[in-house]
Amino acid sequence: MTRPSLRPWVLLALVLVTLTACAGSGGDLAASIGDAEITHEQVEADMVAFTFLSELNGATCGTPVAGESQEAACARLVLSNQIQEEIVKAYAVDNGVAVDRADVDEAVAQLEESIGGAEVLDERLTAAGMTREGFLAFADRLLLFGEVQQAVVEERLDEEALRALYEENVPQFTTVEVSHILLESEEEAEEVAAEATPENFGRLARQRSIDPGSAPAGGSLGAFSEAEFRQRFDPTFVEAALALEPGGISGVVPTQFGYHVIHLVRRDVAPFEDVREQLAAQQAGQVFDTWLGERYDETAIEVNPRYGRLDPATRQVVAIRSTADDPAATGATGGTGATGPTAATGPTAATGPTAAT
Repeated sequence: MTRPSLRPWVLLALVLVTLTACAGSGGDLAASIGDAEITHEQVEADMVAFTFLSELNGATCGTPVAGESQEAACARLVLSNQIQEEIVKAYAVDNGVAVDRADVDEAVAQLEESIGGAEVLDERLTAAGMTREGFLAFADRLLLFGEVQQAVVEERLDEEALRALYEENVPQFTTVEVSHILLESEEEAEEVAAEATPENFGRLARQRSIDPGSAPAGGSLGAFSEAEFRQRFDPTFVEAALALEPGGISGVVPTQFGYHVIHLVRRDVAPFEDVREQLAAQQAGQVFDTWLGERYDETAIEVNPRYGRLDPATRQVVAIRSTADDPAATGATGGTGATGPTAATGPTAATGPTAAT
């Protein structure tokens, strides 16, 4: 499967926006994911990195709910991402997936170019309390998510699966071009139908059709995918048009708009090879999300409830509405204590056959 054409730094931003997670209970740890553990100190450290990257993209670290501090919202977001990272990391280890250092360097180079150079990046990293090496390691982690996503999609969306999807969605890849002549009476329509040929259809449409939108264009309604054509036009009109062979002309077709004579100009089906990558791209997100959901179901995940709880529908850590749901409230989960997140603020990231008339 062809690798996505996104530039590495753009991919970093997208990964930051799309990472999700889940929750449960916990004690001294922020979370456990199978045999892996996430400490409060790791959450705190990553809050700095996520805040820095989010601010570069004009975002904030999490969205507080009513009564929740910005810091607590940021901690939830960071922990959510870290949990998902652990799931992705496990797959990477088992399947030998890794990020090339060249990709990390390219991503960071693009960032430097966008903000004014390497010196500017170093200054901003220092101001945020980060080192360049720490930031490179963070970028590597985010890019690994994209590598695993690509590997999972390639594994699950194989040639057989893609061909099956193609067959199920042929109308999406079929282009139809249709012209018509709209008349007020059935008698007029029968007269035109008896006279019409592919060669004179445009002339007859300009002379006889009462559809002001298509008549000047020789009756042409344009070209559409078959799926779109079915959505936009009157069902009776659609079925009559698609019953024709390319180049064919119908008899009289009555609809709520009047009486039609229809010319199916062409009906082209794009071959599988031409739409393979488009089909794969359309399915990739759902394929990966299904895989991720399976991993959540298979993995024992516990989250310290002071960070939040699991929303089963979204697999994200959401705030628990109680007096103990703010990670900044106690030293065990962050804020002013020796452990837990302490970052200040921070990232997250007419007439005619149309049904509408």
